[in-house]
Amino acid sequence: MKTAPIAGTALDWRSALGAAVWTGLALAASSQRIRLELTEILFLSAPWVVLPVAGNLVPAVADSRLSANVHRVEDSVVLPAAALATASFFLPVGRLAAILASPWLLVCLLLAGEGLLRLLRYRQESFAQFCFAVGQVYLPVGASWLVISRLGLRPLGFHEPIVLLTAVHFHFAGFLSAVLAGLTYEHSRAAPWAAPLRAALCGVVAGPAFLGIAFLAGPKLKLMAALWIVTAQFALAAMFRAGIASTQWLGRWMLGISAGCVVVGMVLAAMWAAGEYPLHPFVNMDQMARFHGVLNALGFGLCGLLGWAQILGESPRSREVPQ
Repeated sequence: MKTAPIAGTALDWRSALGAAVWTGLALAASSQRIRLELTEILFLSAPWVVLPVAGNLVPAVADSRLSANVHRVEDSVVLPAAALATASFFLPVGRLAAILASPWLLVCLLLAGEGLLRLLRYRQESFAQFCFAVGQVYLPVGASWLVISRLGLRPLGFHEPIVLLTAVHFHFAGFLSAVLAGLTYEHSRAAPWAAPLRAALCGVVAGPAFLGIAFLAGPKLKLMAALWIVTAQFALAAMFRAGIASTQWLGRWMLGISAGCVVVGMVLAAMWAAGEYPLHPFVNMDQMARFHGVLNALGFGLCGLLGWAQILGESPRSREVPQ
C-alpha cells in the first residue's frame, strides 16, 4: 500500500500568537475580568490554537495547486476569523453575533473542500490521509453549530450549552481526533499491531458522525455510539509508544500526557453515557464540561498536537505551489 508522506513542522508565529491570545482569554475569564463561560473558552481553543497547529501538521495534497492555495488562504485568514468568532461571544445572541461567527464557518468550508479533494486523490492509498480528510470534513459541521449557537436557535429542541458543545464536539472529537489518528497510524504502520490499530482508529474517525445520528435516533443507539467512541479513543493512547521512541524529550512528555488524558477523559465519557441511558446521570453536563472537556481539549488535544509538532521535526512544511 502506498502512503503519502507526513511532513514535519515547526510551530510558526501564527501558532504562537494564537496560543498567546487564547491563554490570555482563558486567564482573564478565570479571574472574571471578562465574561466567557468554560464551554466558550474550550471552543475558542479550536480557532486560536488547534487549527493553526494542526494546519502545519497536515500536509497539503501532493501535486495540487488548489490544495497549496487553500493552505495559503488559511494562513492569512484563520486568526482574523478566530478574532471575529471571539468577538461574537461578547454580543447578545442574535443576527450580529452570528454574522461575526460566520467567517469561521467559511474557513472551515474551505478546509472541508480540501478534505474532499484529499479523499479523491488518495482514496484507499493512505489511511493517514483518509483520517485527515474526514477530520477536515467535520469542521464545517462544528462551525455551523457555532453559528446556530450565536443565533440563539434551538434546533430539534436542543438548547445551550448542548448547541455550543456540539460545535466543540465536531472540532475536537471530530477534526482533532481524526488528525491525531492519522499521525498515530502513520508513525505505527510498520508495527506488527498496525492492522488492529487501524481498525480501532476507524472507530475514532467514524464515531462523531455515528454519535450525531444516534442523538436523533434514541437513547439506546446514543449509548451504543458513545461507548463505541470511548472504546475507539483508547487506541489513541498508542501515541505514547511514539513518544517513548522519540529523542525529543518535550514531545515524549506531551504525547504521554495526551495519552493519559484520553484514557481518563474517556472513562468520564463512559460514566456519562451509562448514566444518560436510564436518565440518572452519574456525571452531569456541568461536570462533563469541567472535567471531560478540559481533559479532552487541553490535555489530550493540545498536548497531543504539540507533542507531534516536536516529534515530527523542526523544519516547516513547504507551502510552495506545486509546479
